[in-house]
Formats: sequence, C-alpha cells, structure tokens
Amino acid sequence: MLGQLVEYANRKVSGIQTGFTTKDIRWLATVSPDGRFTGLLPLENAEKTCPDLSQPEMVGMPKAFRAMGYTLEQASHFLADTCAVVFKLPDLDRDGAIKKPEEYAKNLQKHQTFKVLMQLASAEVLNLVPIYKALSDDAQMQKFYQDLLQETQKSGKEKLRPTDKITFFIEGQCILDTLEWRDWWRTFRTKAFARTEPQDQDAERKMLSLATGELAEPAPTHPKVMNLGGSAFGFAFVTYDKEAFESFGLSQGENGAVDQLSATAYRAALDNMLGDAKQLGEMKIALWYDRDIPSESNLFADIWEPESADAGAEASALERAKKFLNAIRTGETPLSIAQSRFYAIAMSGAAGRVMVRDWQTGSLEQFVEAVKKWFEDLSITNARGSKNAKLPGLNRLLMSLQRPKSPEQKLDDYIKPVKMLQIPFWRTALNPLLPIPYGAVAKLMEAHRASVMTGEFDEALKAAKPDAASLGRIYARMSLLKAYHNRKGGYRMTPALDPNHPSKAYHCGRLMCLLARIQEQSSDGEINAGVVQRYYGAASSTPGLVLGRLTRLSQAHLSKISKDSPGLAFWLNSQIAEVWNALGKNLPATLTLEEQSLFALGYYQQFAFNRTKKSDNPEATEDKSENETE
Repeated sequence: MLGQLVEYANRKVSGIQTGFTTKDIRWLATVSPDGRFTGLLPLENAEKTCPDLSQPEMVGMPKAFRAMGYTLEQASHFLADTCAVVFKLPDLDRDGAIKKPEEYAKNLQKHQTFKVLMQLASAEVLNLVPIYKALSDDAQMQKFYQDLLQETQKSGKEKLRPTDKITFFIEGQCILDTLEWRDWWRTFRTKAFARTEPQDQDAERKMLSLATGELAEPAPTHPKVMNLGGSAFGFAFVTYDKEAFESFGLSQGENGAVDQLSATAYRAALDNMLGDAKQLGEMKIALWYDRDIPSESNLFADIWEPESADAGAEASALERAKKFLNAIRTGETPLSIAQSRFYAIAMSGAAGRVMVRDWQTGSLEQFVEAVKKWFEDLSITNARGSKNAKLPGLNRLLMSLQRPKSPEQKLDDYIKPVKMLQIPFWRTALNPLLPIPYGAVAKLMEAHRASVMTGEFDEALKAAKPDAASLGRIYARMSLLKAYHNRKGGYRMTPALDPNHPSKAYHCGRLMCLLARIQEQSSDGEINAGVVQRYYGAASSTPGLVLGRLTRLSQAHLSKISKDSPGLAFWLNSQIAEVWNALGKNLPATLTLEEQSLFALGYYQQFAFNRTKKSDNPEATEDKSENETE
C-alpha cells in the first residue's frame, strides 16, 4: 500500500520534499512595501505550498530555540498559520468574552514564536522585511486586529474565523508563491532539528524501507494526513507511540521503517487524492490507477452518481460500463490502458489516527466488470413501468436503509445504526461474488414497513407529481432487495414483473397489489387512502390469514367494477387467476424476513406493470413524460 501511494505521488504530485506541504489558505493580509497592513483578501479553495513541521519537530521547537538563545514556550508554523496565532485573534462568544482562555494564552505564546521566525527569516530574505516590520509595529497590529475583529462578526461564507489560515500578500503576489524563502526554510529546518548522533552511527540506523524496499534511515515520525476532515491537526497514517507497538529495542518509526522522503510522498499522495475522494457514511474512499487513463474510462464516480444531472442524453452508467468492458475484451482499448490496475483505500479518522477500513486492488477489467454487474443487479423498473428507474448511488443505498433524517438530527447520529454496513456495501460493489449483507435487508424492511404503515409508500407511488426524495427512496430500496436476491445465487430476478418467479412470497405480493387495486377501484374513493395501510403488514407476514379472505371479498368488488368497466374487471380477474396459478392451492402461513422482501418486490413490480402502456391492460396509465422526476 505504501509503495503504491509513493508511486502515485511521484506521478501526480509535483515538488515533493520534506518540510513542505499544501494547506488551504483562507485569507491574505496585504502589506505595503514600507511595512503597513493595508487590507484583507479572502481566498476560495486556495491550496498553497507552505513550510511544514512534523509533530515531533513542533514539540522540539522550544528546545531548538533555547539553543539559539530564545526563550519560547510554544511552537508555531512559519509564514502561514491561523488568524489566532498570526494576529492574536480570540474566539469570542456573543457577550464578547473569550471562549477558551487557556487556548488563547497558548496562541499568544505561539504568536511570539511566529514573530521570531519572521525576524530570523527577514534577516536573510529581503521580501520578508516589510512583513516583519508590520508585525513588529504595535500600532499597526492593533489597528489591523480591530479590522479583523469586525470581519468575525459578519455572517455567511466571507466570515473570518480565528482558526482560518492566513498568510501575506505583498507587491501583487502571495508570499507563499515566491521562491526566496524556501531555501532559507530548508537550511533553518536542517540546522534546528539536526540529529546529534555521531556519524559512525548512521549505518546502524539504516533499515529496509517498507515503501521502497531500499536501505534507508527510517523517519522517526511521519507527517500527518490533513485532508481527511474532522481535525485541524491532521491524522497519523503510520505511528508507533506506545510501548505495546515496539519490540527488539526499536523505537518510534524504526518498528515500521519508512524513509523520510517516502513518508512525505505518501502523505502528499493521500492529501492529493482525498480532495476527490467519495464519502460513504463516515468513510472517505479514494480509487486510483497505476497509470493515467482517460476520464471517460474512470467509472469510479459512477458508483456514487450513476445518473448525474450533467449526463444529458449520454448512455446510462450501466451502458457505459458494458461498452467499456466490451472495448477491453475486443482489443479496442489500447493495451496500455487495458492492462491498468486499480487501487482503492477506504479511510476514516479516529483519535488522531487514520483508520484504514479497507484496501482493494485488481485489474481495470475486474473493476469495470464489477461495476457492470453491480448496476445490473440494482436495475429496477420505474413506478410507471415505462423504463428502468435511475440507478441509485452508493450513499443513497446506505441512507435508504433507514427512515428519512429529521432536520434537527445530526448526520453522525443518523448514520450510527448503519455504520457497520459501510464496508460490506463498498466491498460488495467491487466484488460481484460477495452477497448484500443480511443486516442491510433487515434494516431496510423495517424502514419499508414503516413507510407503508404511514401511507408514504402508497402516496409516493400514486402521486401525479411524485416527490423526488420519496420516490428515490423506494427505487433505492427495491433495487437493493433485488440485488440481495440476485447475489444469493440461483434464480436471477429481472428489473420488471416476473410471472415465472419460483417464490410464492413474490406472488403473494403481486396478489396483494391486485386485491388492493380492486378494492380501491370499487370504493369510489371512500377507502382509497387506507387499503394498503390496513392490510399490507399482515399480508406480508401471514398471507394465509389475509389474502384468501381478501380474494373472496374481491369477487363482489369485481362485479361492481364490471358494470362500469367490464374490460378492466376482466383484466384484473385474469391477473388474479395468473397469480393463483403460480401460488397453487395453498397460501404460505407465514413468511420469513427474506420472503417478506420478495413480497415487497412482487407488490412493487406488479404495481409498475399495472401502469404500463399496453393495449391489453385497461388499467394502464399513459406515461406523459419520459423524463419524470425520480
């Protein structure tokens, strides 16, 4: 894994070197050539190359400065840090009081270190002199401090926060974009944090690097991953800070030797790819290839957005996967692309460390084949029966397992009941041989029953202008149930109605749909809102107690329908006869949870079939829009 990350960094990330990293700079303090603060410029998504110190170097900075004759208590970064450090900006509550006095006191000490760094650098780097002069002018600092304080009172995206990172803008250029300070920083960092061991010990410290396989001096600690979210201090990817992780007299990074440059490279790779990573629950997932491939050949994003809004009239994600797979197998795809391999890593942050949740690798052909089969398993007819519904993305599938999130509910709390299904979902999408977890079906059926009992399910299916969110949940749930049964092996379900399905539970669902339609059609609207709510739950768990009685009652209703719509009555009667022929003489007394999921699929696919545009189906409703909201 480390080797592949380093290889990615060497291909994709330029200028990898220790002591530097990219950071998101939010503000620029403008400085005049004569050393005055003149304004503040906001930045949007500004990734800048910044000087960087590892955590051990930050811890050791006060000691390094004492050796230079400075008495400093706290460390700071050079040239770019938070507004709280650079300009001593406090985090205030509504009453104007400092929220965390102890933290504010530490930031004041960090500010002193920041000034000392600027003083040392400005003695050798000419374009830093005006910045240090402005920082040293108490009147200038006080005036600019008041200006910044006003910016914290604003609302919206432009509001300044004490934790926002800030640097300087001088003579029409961001200081980080200049080159003069970089040589000074390399020299300073080398001198300040140089090892003190004798030269003859260098050979003893060398070990085989886990990233390169070459003999190298192991980095004692590694730089932290910054783009994982949730912490401004970053997360350690490789760490040995407990005795339980050490052995044979080895300490820190010697227990998993990685040379310093490789450690910097894998961190740069992770930070780079995490910018485009996909979120699944609380995890971030990144996928890359061992060589550059055309963007249209990268189907990774399709797993999350198989039917993106900007796809227009292009082929569906399933068709794109089929076309690309065929091109690989027929030789239309260049060999250099066809022989690519993919790597996928799933991560989350916890207690300052990166938790690698999953690691997958394989050929490009295997990946495309997995995507194709994933979408084939998920394909389900839409509620009108006119075409297949839009394929659900992986996040929508995970969220569909529960009832909708309430506005006041935090996302972290909402996803807790399904967090254990994040990794199985991801692995299933990448491996056609893995089943959909049974726990996912259990959660889904619980939510599905609730939506039926509240009337949301029936209302969403029958609405003239369906609610996109409600209908989308139904499609996601039915897609996942179909995929579950297809992945079990044996009989493969089709997207639309299957009169030949071998399960009685499936045909019980079909029968429930037809019986509910008969009662509703004959009721003149009197019980239309409650038929499914009243009988669905019992019919799906104990069909033997419910469906036989409803079938007998339906004969009277069919007689009533036949007076006004004889064609419809005949069609409904023939459909019921077809279902009873599939059921045989006896209805199941009870249905297991898996069978109840087949009941749900039978009900839904029969409902969609009832609305298809067929001349022999008098009940069918005309699909006036091929682009209905789904």
